[in-house]
Amino acid sequence: MAAGFLRAGLAERGASGVGVASCGVVGWEGAPAVPEAIEAMVEKGIDISGHTARRFGPGLARDADLILAMAAEHRAAVVAAAPECAARTFTLKELAHLIGRLPLGAIDREAGAESRPALLAAAADDLRGSGSVQPSRDEDVADPLGLGVEAFRATAWEIEGRCREVLDAAFGPQAQAGAEASGSEITRLKGGAG
Repeated sequence: MAAGFLRAGLAERGASGVGVASCGVVGWEGAPAVPEAIEAMVEKGIDISGHTARRFGPGLARDADLILAMAAEHRAAVVAAAPECAARTFTLKELAHLIGRLPLGAIDREAGAESRPALLAAAADDLRGSGSVQPSRDEDVADPLGLGVEAFRATAWEIEGRCREVLDAAFGPQAQAGAEASGSEITRLKGGAG
């Protein structure tokens, strides 16, 4: 769901040159999106019916400028597998928490769209490492798997808002409405081709 929201939000902002990829630390390679996620996203105007799951691997992390995990345990799995990616790996809620505390002008609005995910990651990591911001106690997006479509709707709503915060920080406010994610998903943003 997060990848769907991010792609839609990037398109609405005209942010070309930024790729979005999704993978999971748990799940089955090649599995489709669950019907409840598809339904919740269709209600948001986003079609994820073509999604197929990919298993997380360190190579995917190394190629990313910004890595967003849905839970602290997923972030830890990324960092354990690719320690060099720790500075650009966040939970979605952690990054949204940090964004709210970034100083004005932390992201260069004159920079090309393809470099903004890396700029956002660097600014947020600097803030995270400064010790001036109390870490968020609530870092996990609730995993709706097995809980029915209402739980997926609630998760979609939460992810959409957090993705909007990330996109607004990196690319400016959107012209219309936005983007989303799911339980064990890791979403990465990559400047350039993809």
